[in-house]
Amino acid sequence: MQPARIIVASMVIFVAPSLMDAQDKELSSGNTYTHPRTERFTDFTFISPLPTPFIDAHPKRKEMGDQYLDFLGVIAIVGETKKQRADMRRLAHALMGLIDNDQDGMPDDKHLWTKWKAKTNHQNRLVLYVTEQKEKYKSFDGESPSVYHQGWSSFRDGERLHLSNIQEELFHFLQRHFWEMEYPDAFGLDRNPRSIAHHAAVNAVRNKHYVYDQDCISDSGCLVPEFFFCVMTDLMNGWQGDGFDAPGQGEWRLKGNRVAIGQNYPDMMEMILTMQNQGKLPRKWPSFFLIKNRGMRPGATKDN
Repeated sequence: MQPARIIVASMVIFVAPSLMDAQDKELSSGNTYTHPRTERFTDFTFISPLPTPFIDAHPKRKEMGDQYLDFLGVIAIVGETKKQRADMRRLAHALMGLIDNDQDGMPDDKHLWTKWKAKTNHQNRLVLYVTEQKEKYKSFDGESPSVYHQGWSSFRDGERLHLSNIQEELFHFLQRHFWEMEYPDAFGLDRNPRSIAHHAAVNAVRNKHYVYDQDCISDSGCLVPEFFFCVMTDLMNGWQGDGFDAPGQGEWRLKGNRVAIGQNYPDMMEMILTMQNQGKLPRKWPSFFLIKNRGMRPGATKDN
């Protein structure tokens, strides 16, 4: 009888994660990228309620929800309820795809993440926040200090959260909270002389290559990351397929024209290629791997 009990116990331990993954998949929909080597980034252990030291650092955080996932000891991914676990996982995988773009299980920009791990605590931890509806995370806007640094909702306008939206907002997050500070000559805002990305963004507005909301164009904190994201949808492989129609041609006039981007913004193009070669910028969107695994779609480019 004893051996039988051991076998049954082993089966329970093995099956439970599979059942949980199946439940997560039921709550999620659309394309989902899965990073192949997650061990160094997160163990996907969800903590509930939110850790006491995390809340004690900023008491307003206790109103956020009850799901907490550690990422690299630098970022907290917070969910409103257990229903957000599927999207919390999707965020974590997409973030890994951007910062470990060669999928070897290590951050490509090791110096940056080693530096941040050494100086991060509950007080200054960066927060990615997933709620059921947009109104929940937006209700914290204006709080000082900010309780979150980038937010998503599982449902918006009656639709599930798209992978394209996850990737775009994560890209903005990395630019605003890491690249601007670590690489000011390339991304810094309101400097004299302007950084390479800021200078290119201002010229793009003047040249009418980038046409966007006037409030955003007049705010460098909005203009530069929005413009740079548009550029990188053309310079990073994989921004294509269902749900990847933004930016539109009316907003980004050089959409799909890599040659014209290089001709009009040569300094920025050189900066991008150099930083990609150094592992400081990704070469491809996580969605590239979905396209690659399914076979090349029309218009796709091979990864060299």
